[in-house]
Amino acid sequence: MLLRLAVTRVALFLFAAAGVCGCETSSTVTQAPNPVKCQVTLASPPMMDPGSGTGSLAITTQPECAWDVSTNVNWITALSPASGQGTATVSFRVAANEGTSTRDGMIVVNGEQARVSQRAPCRYEIGPSSQNVGAGGGTSSINIQTSNDCSWTAASEESWITLTSSPSGNGNGTVSFTVAPNPGDTRTGAIAIANQRPAITQAAASAPACNASISPTSQNVAAAGGAGTPITVSAAAGCPWTATSGASWIAINSGASGSGNGTVTFTVAANTGSARTGTLTIAGRAFTVSQGASSTPSPTPPSPPPPSPEPPSSCSYSISPRSRSEPATGASDHVDVSTTNSCGWTASSNVSWIAITSGAAGTGDGRVNYLVLPNIGGSRTGTLTIAGQTFTLTQAALVCSYSISPNNQRAESAAGTGTVTVSTSSTCTWTASSNDSWITVTSGASGTGNGTVSYSYTANTGNRDRSGTITVAGRTFTVEQRERRGGDILEP
Repeated sequence: MLLRLAVTRVALFLFAAAGVCGCETSSTVTQAPNPVKCQVTLASPPMMDPGSGTGSLAITTQPECAWDVSTNVNWITALSPASGQGTATVSFRVAANEGTSTRDGMIVVNGEQARVSQRAPCRYEIGPSSQNVGAGGGTSSINIQTSNDCSWTAASEESWITLTSSPSGNGNGTVSFTVAPNPGDTRTGAIAIANQRPAITQAAASAPACNASISPTSQNVAAAGGAGTPITVSAAAGCPWTATSGASWIAINSGASGSGNGTVTFTVAANTGSARTGTLTIAGRAFTVSQGASSTPSPTPPSPPPPSPEPPSSCSYSISPRSRSEPATGASDHVDVSTTNSCGWTASSNVSWIAITSGAAGTGDGRVNYLVLPNIGGSRTGTLTIAGQTFTLTQAALVCSYSISPNNQRAESAAGTGTVTVSTSSTCTWTASSNDSWITVTSGASGTGNGTVSYSYTANTGNRDRSGTITVAGRTFTVEQRERRGGDILEP
């Protein structure tokens, strides 16, 4: 009995001990971040300007989530940081866009993509590049074609040309203007639009209607020369006119001036060379004289030499090509002349921006080399006279594109200064102006080609951040200045 009681007490003690110590096994399990919980959210950056610059991308995710960054294009570089954990901001750099349209690239974070878009440089098509207006004046317009985000301004360069529409805009637009009546001679002015200068030419004030005509309008004369057929001038009574010779070998004998109906007589000197052409200007009309080449006289008997071919009695010429288009940047090129070996010819330019560099004269086949100067305005057309033939050259208008760097500045509340670099072609003009009273352009308000704009800004004494802009070469440069805070020193 005593033994059974002892065993029972030992069993109860062991059971109670087991209950007190709680002798059961345990373990700790560490879980990886939940993939759903680790999704990243990206805030795509705003549209980038055409020039090189920097931007930033905001990444939002859980603190324990790691990520890395890459890009699918080579014009987005300098991703920093390239990897990290939790919410962060990644900075990046874009190269200048030299193309003709907006381009897109992607920044990739853990498989999620953020689009980076970059504008193309502003290019402007202005038309027409030149206009003619009657002496009485009138109204007209000029069309502007460019991208929607490209700004432009227009200004008249002459007091007699007045803009009647808005002098500035963005994207496609039209500039309307009026031309005052012309009291004097022919005059030419321009309207400056987006650094181009479409020309406006106005006819001279006309005298009372004095329309004159001449008959005939041309004549062929033998190489021996002599008196030409009289030219009849028909004009209203009281209308004055004059007659002048444009060639030294054509002389006006009578009728150098007159009023109303009249007659002009002339004499042509003998030609000892190749065929030639000259003009008389009579009552504002052109009268053309064409004279054949001289011929070699036959030998006199009694001992005639063996017969030989006679030189041609006249020369014919052709040029190739007859016209050509050249770029606005200028060019050097040539025109080939074809004729017989004994036929001489000359070449001359009729405009100041085309220069003949070699081949101003020759005999037989030859080549005329010329130089076209760079164009700093609208499209233009000029001619060369080669062997009596007209060679027409058309030069494209100057198209200017601009970029600025940087595109913005973040400034403290104190007053300060900064600079903006302008990049463009050497003949392209530009201006810079502040759009806010607390920002002043201190140098570089205008320029041609590459340049630098310097500016200053006053201290911000207010209780909120402020933003202002400078328009530089048609682009917008932004200054963001933070509010004044305790301890700020407002003077630099």
